[in-house]
Amino acid sequence: MKWMVLASLLYAALFGCTADSSPVIRLINQDNVEKTGAIVYLDKNDIGLIQGNLRITSSNYEIPAQQIDTDGDGDWDQVLLLCDFEPKEVKALEIAADKADNQISAEPYTNISFSVKAQDRFAGSKITEIVRKRGATQRISDPFFQLEGPGIENDKVAFRTFFDPRNGKDIYGKTTDQMILDRAGIGSSWHQLSDWGMDILRVGQSLGAGGLGVIEEGTLYRLGDADEITYQELYSGDLESSHRLEFKGWDSGSRKIDGSERLTLTKGKYYYRNDIGISDTTLTLAVGIPSFKSDSVTFRKHNDLFSSISTYENQADGTDSKLGLAVLFSSDQYVDHGSTDTTGTVSDTHYVALKGQPETRIYFFACWELSDVYFSKRSNFEEYLQKEADKLSNTIQIIKK
Repeated sequence: MKWMVLASLLYAALFGCTADSSPVIRLINQDNVEKTGAIVYLDKNDIGLIQGNLRITSSNYEIPAQQIDTDGDGDWDQVLLLCDFEPKEVKALEIAADKADNQISAEPYTNISFSVKAQDRFAGSKITEIVRKRGATQRISDPFFQLEGPGIENDKVAFRTFFDPRNGKDIYGKTTDQMILDRAGIGSSWHQLSDWGMDILRVGQSLGAGGLGVIEEGTLYRLGDADEITYQELYSGDLESSHRLEFKGWDSGSRKIDGSERLTLTKGKYYYRNDIGISDTTLTLAVGIPSFKSDSVTFRKHNDLFSSISTYENQADGTDSKLGLAVLFSSDQYVDHGSTDTTGTVSDTHYVALKGQPETRIYFFACWELSDVYFSKRSNFEEYLQKEADKLSNTIQIIKK
């Protein structure tokens, strides 16, 4: 009998629960450094609870969590956790189904905004899914869509994608942690500094803020229009939001391919993640940064997994302020980097060339000094980029019970 009691105590010590408690997963910070705002994704199959809401605790402290639908089928697939870790810390998570809605109910830290053009003071009907055909253009002075396409934001920065043949991306620099895209440009111009911030990027004929292209025989072509493009909002929640674009007959130089982009933005980050899919892996993919106010681009290998190209100048459009821009990518895919001139169909662009793969993940950074005075120094921007690259390469270890 004594050995059974000792075994139960040992089990509780190792996993932080008793045999009658909820499922337990351990999260381990394997590094001897503190990690704040670490992102952890738990798959539904790892949890074992598939119905309803979840309550996740560690040492009797409730962990901020969001159940997310990664494939758009209406059912959640993963749980996102945002955790802080001390060096070498181990967290034992207790996970239980809960009839109450224990999802975070405070002011959301992320948001997706996509609607028809606003009338007067109010945005039009929200769009969660829409299909457009080739050649559907917009007048920039009077666009059909309020932000010219879907916008995505968190408490630090906002981005928009042009839902037309440009397929470029733009940046709204934020001076508030409130969600602002639903009112941006309504009754005022987003090209002028307001109480929430402003549009801080000149896009022109460049690829824009992490916009995509392909390189064919030394020429950069835009991954822009397609025979059919489908937009779908996957989820918009307190901690993270994500939307997807699917392309059929996507123009890629002299060829047409099928492909996709899935943009994801998480609370507290000055960058979005783009999961890119292409059907033809013989292509060389390109990811861009506008070069209007930066003559040179910096290439840096951060660690064994990640490298980047970046610029840092007084390049926030409409202001005389510092803006750091970067594309972070897998070092294994790196081919080359370069810049286009001021002419051609894709002009004024620094770009990185990447080996074609069925799935490519990149991160695009936009760090504006009016969002955080920390970014008023180049060294601080470079430090942030390095720290995030290290976090992404040294993820939290997940051990199931």
